[in-house]
Amino acid sequence: VCRQQTGQHQAALEAFQKAQAAGAPARIVGYNLAAVYASMGQTDKAMEQLSEAVKQGFSQPEQMESDPDLQSIRGDARFGALLEQARRNQTPCTYSSERRQFDFWLGDWDVVATRTGAAAGTSHIERALGDCVIWENWSSLGSSYSGKSYNTYNANLKRWEQFWVDNVGGMVHFYGELKGGIMDFYTDDVPQADGTKLRRHLQFFNLGKDKVRQFSQKSADGGKTWTVEYDLTYNRKK
Repeated sequence: VCRQQTGQHQAALEAFQKAQAAGAPARIVGYNLAAVYASMGQTDKAMEQLSEAVKQGFSQPEQMESDPDLQSIRGDARFGALLEQARRNQTPCTYSSERRQFDFWLGDWDVVATRTGAAAGTSHIERALGDCVIWENWSSLGSSYSGKSYNTYNANLKRWEQFWVDNVGGMVHFYGELKGGIMDFYTDDVPQADGTKLRRHLQFFNLGKDKVRQFSQKSADGGKTWTVEYDLTYNRKK
């Protein structure tokens, strides 16, 4: 029986090693190699392969916890750390400090004009898509106007981007960064129907856990001069 199991283990190792050489995903091959080595009682090799699998993005902690072939290594102190990292791999945005920079805008808000205090609208803002997106849902008061924005950190370009869309066909693309506690967005010079080009500058000021100021300016001369487009204050609903 032992010789038969040894033969099965060897065949499995060879199969997964061939898959690895053929370019199969390292996170999948590494996990399966770890399971085989653990079943063979070779703890160090199992942990080495499992560590590499998790490093390469393996993200199924439930499978790690329930896999009978990994039973022999669950008591290893290193296993718990790898299990936690696998959980983090499931939702990497949750644990990214850059992607948490805009969390001060999350919540349900009553929105007023900053200067007059007149009610302007309501907004519900939440995390979405594995915490990778800050999703805004805006409704104006006194009209049927509504819109949504999708805000995410672009790790390749090292910047935040916002895509605004509304119920009258509008779409605006902003990009920027958190500077001095202010989320600072700009647009490119966008052609308008009248032949001019419009650039926007949008800022979000974190005024504490229950208040955010949203300030928008526009320029028709490439940023030489600016005029206020709107100035709003978000007050967290109680």
